[in-house]
Amino acid sequence: MTEKITKSLNIILPPHITRSRDPRAILTTLFGAWLPLSTALLVSVIESLPSPPVAQEERLPALINDSPGFAFVDPMIRDAMIKSKSSASDPVVAYISKMVSIPESELPENKRRGALSPEEARETGRRKRAEIARAQALENGDASDPVSSLTNAIGEASLEDASPEEEKHPDREHLIGFARIYSGTLSVGDSVYVLPPKFTPENPHHAPEPRKVEVTALYLLMGRGLEPLTSVPAGVVFGIGGLEGHVLKSGTICSQLEGSVNLAGVNMASKPIVRVALEPVSPADLDKMINGLKLLVQSDPCAEYEQFESGEHVLLTAGELHLERCLTDLRERFAKCEIQAGEPIVPYRETIIRAEEMKPPANKDLGRGTVVAVTTSKQVTIRLNVRPLPAEVSEFLSKNSSAIKRLYSDRQAAEKGIEVNADRDGSDQEDVDDVIDRTKVLSLPEFKKQLQTTFEGVKGQRDIWANAVEQITAFGPRRTGPNLLIDATKDGICGRL
Repeated sequence: MTEKITKSLNIILPPHITRSRDPRAILTTLFGAWLPLSTALLVSVIESLPSPPVAQEERLPALINDSPGFAFVDPMIRDAMIKSKSSASDPVVAYISKMVSIPESELPENKRRGALSPEEARETGRRKRAEIARAQALENGDASDPVSSLTNAIGEASLEDASPEEEKHPDREHLIGFARIYSGTLSVGDSVYVLPPKFTPENPHHAPEPRKVEVTALYLLMGRGLEPLTSVPAGVVFGIGGLEGHVLKSGTICSQLEGSVNLAGVNMASKPIVRVALEPVSPADLDKMINGLKLLVQSDPCAEYEQFESGEHVLLTAGELHLERCLTDLRERFAKCEIQAGEPIVPYRETIIRAEEMKPPANKDLGRGTVVAVTTSKQVTIRLNVRPLPAEVSEFLSKNSSAIKRLYSDRQAAEKGIEVNADRDGSDQEDVDDVIDRTKVLSLPEFKKQLQTTFEGVKGQRDIWANAVEQITAFGPRRTGPNLLIDATKDGICGRL
């Protein structure tokens, strides 16, 4: 059967494969020779996917419209990005999707190019012979004349080889931006603006104001290797140097500040789901592990690092396979020390359900979702009733989180005796998140009025939430919503909105 297939497809298999008794090995080699994976993947991409200019023209409008402050993007930048313009007069816009860590020895400028000169080849050979002679002299220490062999080895070695071991410096890691340029042409030595994550063209000079950075190097990514470039036109996926310390994980670079687009503000990444607590095997390597974790989260956009109040160092990854990859990189490249990981911590969260789906109460007189707690002194009794909010109310609170933030800030200012500017015309008083949301911040009367209208629009639950707005005492989580703490006591002991 195998001979028929190989003859019909004009394929020649190695003799040791044809004699193998493992059918899996034969099939793998046969399919690999008939249709290599690289060829199949390349042909599938060419036949199934549109060309980069066509795909960019189709996808860029929706991507730009999802960015913060899209209405204030310069039409010239929008047109150049959609049509992949690459002339010198077109604005430069590139998106850095992640920062890749590269050892210093693997950078093209640190690699030797071409063959060794005759003098360098003789010097290298002499050093190797001296090292071999030295090793033999040390191994044959009980020989008849060990002193003479050792003397010859030392005589052949230069002053640089006199020390038994040369001081080895650790291979420093450099962060190279993995980027794609959407418009214009970027060259080495150009100065570009690095846009922060919360940048919006509506307020381009809002703090933190974007800084200009000089492009120190450009690379063509060839698998694990890097090839130096002098310039890259629109549509190229490339590596960029000079952004270390300016871009944390992802970012956008643009040749102009006014009307630029913030592609990093489009939320496309998934949240990490697996958490593990890490600790070094040797306590003396704690600083190495912390520095390695900081390098890891910079080079991997899906990894996060947290330090709990208990002192635990926790790594958050996208899955178990991603966790293994991160731990390997941490041990071998970034921290370079032995690290042990605890059991994965998968956070458990309860889902929001309807009131009628709650478990039957232990005390039928209390009703569903009701808990009664009594203090030790028996002087205070607290009754808490939990009820799911209507979806319309939750959506309203999420959209107006900036109004809730302003409510708390005004309340804190009033408690401290600071006069609150009602109109808030100054740009310095605007919250960065308010600018990003691109929504008008409601005043307290407007907020209460619209919230009451939202409660009244809930079908079948008007009676339950009739006086809820006047009884609100706090928002959560983190004082922004969409959870409500309602004080249903007659005297309002917790304070009202």
